[in-house]
Amino acid sequence: MLKIESHANGKVSSNTEALYRELLRLRGEVAHLRNKLPSSTRGSKIVRAAVVDAHAIILAAFSGQSTGVAAMYKSGMSKRRWAWAVAFLRYAGIVAKESRQWRNGLEFTVTDLDESIALLERAGAELMDSKEGYRRLSLLLKSS
Repeated sequence: MLKIESHANGKVSSNTEALYRELLRLRGEVAHLRNKLPSSTRGSKIVRAAVVDAHAIILAAFSGQSTGVAAMYKSGMSKRRWAWAVAFLRYAGIVAKESRQWRNGLEFTVTDLDESIALLERAGAELMDSKEGYRRLSLLLKSS
């Protein structure tokens, strides 16, 4: 469940509330659509989720926030989803493959936002188009 945080004055802006409601609606719609997919596409669902979660980690990193598993958990990303996203960031070449800083944050090898997004998009398209995408990503998951 998504936790709504209040601002310093104790109130949540109407814009923020509307965004949270829309996010919850979209999550429900995505879950409904995923249930209609055949189970043989399990790997691609994990790859798609890893791509989305990797974008969230990148946004946190370039916003000056922590990218560690605990910090991302507080924003709604499970430890398992975080591990898949980190595997994807490793695949894209944005995070060092031997990096093990899971508690405090990740060690990024790319420090330019535009370059990071381009690498994410390129790697995402490559994995989604490949029948071996899930397997490639799972090999990097084991080193998390």
